[in-house]
Amino acid sequence: MEEHQAAQRISPEGGAALELSFNRYYDYEELTAALRSLAGTHPELGTLSSLGQSPEGRETWLFTITGPGRPPSAKPAYCIDANHHAGEVTGSMVTLYTIWFLLTNYGKDEAITRLLDGTTFYCIPRLAMDGAEAYLKTPETLRSAPRYYPDPQPEHLPGLYPYDVDGNGHILLMRVPDPTGEWKVSARDKRMLVRRAPDDDGDTYYRIWVEGMLRDGDGGEIRPVPPKWGLDLNRNYPVGWRPEHRQRGAGPYPLSEPETRMLADFILAHPNIGGSVTYHTSGGVILHPPGTREPSDLPEGDLQLLKTIGQLGTEATGYPCVPILGGFTDKENMATGAFDDWLYEHLGIPSYTVELWAISQRAGLPSMWPRRQRSAQEQEDDLFRIFQWNDWELAGQGFWPWTPFQHPQLGKVELGGWLPKFVVQNPPPHLLPAECHKNMVFTFRHARTLPRLILDETRVQDLGDGAYKIETTVANHGYLATYLTRQGLDRNKARPVVVELLGEGFEVVSGKPRVECGHLEGRSARRGTFALAYYFSPPSEPSQKRLTWVIKAKGAARVHIKASSDKAGEVSTEVTI
Repeated sequence: MEEHQAAQRISPEGGAALELSFNRYYDYEELTAALRSLAGTHPELGTLSSLGQSPEGRETWLFTITGPGRPPSAKPAYCIDANHHAGEVTGSMVTLYTIWFLLTNYGKDEAITRLLDGTTFYCIPRLAMDGAEAYLKTPETLRSAPRYYPDPQPEHLPGLYPYDVDGNGHILLMRVPDPTGEWKVSARDKRMLVRRAPDDDGDTYYRIWVEGMLRDGDGGEIRPVPPKWGLDLNRNYPVGWRPEHRQRGAGPYPLSEPETRMLADFILAHPNIGGSVTYHTSGGVILHPPGTREPSDLPEGDLQLLKTIGQLGTEATGYPCVPILGGFTDKENMATGAFDDWLYEHLGIPSYTVELWAISQRAGLPSMWPRRQRSAQEQEDDLFRIFQWNDWELAGQGFWPWTPFQHPQLGKVELGGWLPKFVVQNPPPHLLPAECHKNMVFTFRHARTLPRLILDETRVQDLGDGAYKIETTVANHGYLATYLTRQGLDRNKARPVVVELLGEGFEVVSGKPRVECGHLEGRSARRGTFALAYYFSPPSEPSQKRLTWVIKAKGAARVHIKASSDKAGEVSTEVTI
C-alpha cells in the first residue's frame, strides 16, 4: 500500500472480531477497537493507518479499502471523511458503517465486489478526535477542538458561560420571566415557546438564555460570552479563507491546525482521489460547491455535472442537493475556508458536504432547502409538528420539560428544552442505522462515476523478419472524464493518460514506447437531448484512442502494455510474440 509520509501502518492487536453496533455513538477507544478489529479480520481488503496524532495524542485513523489484484494507488479513489466538527458524530458512525459494509459484503454481493475490484476507498472516520471526545464525555458542546480560541485566556471574559447548573448531564436552556421578553408560551402546547407579536401585551413573557453561570456580571444586561473553544476546522482551508474578524473560527492562517494540515497533506499525496464526501450534521441536505462565488460562474458543464451526481444522492437519501452559495448560505453569510470548496476549486475534485439528519424531515415536514423565509405562523406550525413527532417517536423524551430551578445567581428560572446532542444535532441512537445506510448508498453511487481506464481490442500481427504490429485501444469507461471537471482541467491538476510498452527482448521501430494520449472524456461530456423526432448531442472530445506500434524482436518476447492516469488508475495487458 502506498502511504502518506505521515501515515504509519497499524498492526491490529489480536485481530479478534468485535460485535459492532450502529445504534450508539463510539468514543475514541471504541472507534479504535472497531477499526482494529475490522482490519484484523479482513487483512486482504483493509489496512488501518494513522495520518498523525491529534494535539492530545490520539491517532487520526485512515482506513484504506480495496479489492486484491492492484495496489490502492493504481485504482481511482474515493475519499470519505467525517467529524470536522466535534459534535457531528453521526458522520463518524456512517463512515464506520460504510467500512464494515464494504468489508463484509465483498465476495458476497456482486455490486460491492465489482466496486472494490476497481476502486479504492480512503475513509477517515473522525478528524476532530479531541473535540469529539469532549463532546461525548462531558455536557460541553464545541465547534471543533478543545483549544482556547480566539482568546487564549477566556476565563477572564465577563458574561454568561454555558454550564450544567443542575447536574443532569445536559446543558439546556434557561427561561426567565421578563416583561421585556420576546418569547411566550404557545397556546397549542405549553412546552412550546413562540415569538411575541409586536402588539402582544398582558401575558407572561420570557427571555431565553443558554443554561449557565455568570462571570463578573455587573448586575445589568446578561450577555453571553464568546465560545472558549471557537476554532472551526472547516473554515481553515485555503479557498476563500478570511481572518477572524470576517469569518469566525477560521484560525490564524490557512491550514494552521494540525488536523486540517494532515488531511490536506494526505489528499495532495494521493492524486488518484477523484471524488469525495465530507459528513456533517444537521439539516438533511447535500451541498455542492461553490461556496465563495455564484454557481453560474463555474466553468462550462461543471454545475450540471455537480447537480447530476448530487441527484444520485437525493435518490438515495431523500435530501435535496443545492449549491452552498445561494442554496445554503448567501453573500452576506458565506461559509469560507471550507474543505469541499478547497477540493473543487483548487484540485477539481467533485466534492459534496452531506448535512446528515434533520429532525424536521423526520417529523414529516418538507425540506427547508433551498432556504426561504417562513412566517411566524409557519414556524409555529412546524414546531408543533416536531413536538408531535417527539411524543409518538420518542415518547416525549427528546424534550426536557421546563423545570423550576433556584439559580445561585439569577434566582428563580426554569430549565428545559430539546436535548441538543442526540435529538437535534444527531439522531436518537435507535434512528442512527437508517441514516448510516442511506448515506452510504450515495457514496457508492458517487464512486461509480469515477473515470476508469480500459485496454481493449489488443491485437498482434506478424509482419515477417521479426517485425510485429501491435494495436490496442485505451478507453475511459467511466462517467467522469480523466480530468474530472473543467475546473480540474483549467487548474492542470490531473496527469493525462499515458500508455507505455514495457519489457525486454524487443525494440520499438515505429511509434513511441511512451505515448501521451491527453485526456479522455467520460459519458458526462455527452449531454444530449432526446425527443420523439430527434436526438442532439454537442460535440465532445473522444473517450478512447487507438494506438499502433511496430516492434522488432529477435526471438520470443513478452510485451507489457500499461495505461495510466492520475484519476483513472492503471491497467495493463501482456502479449507474447
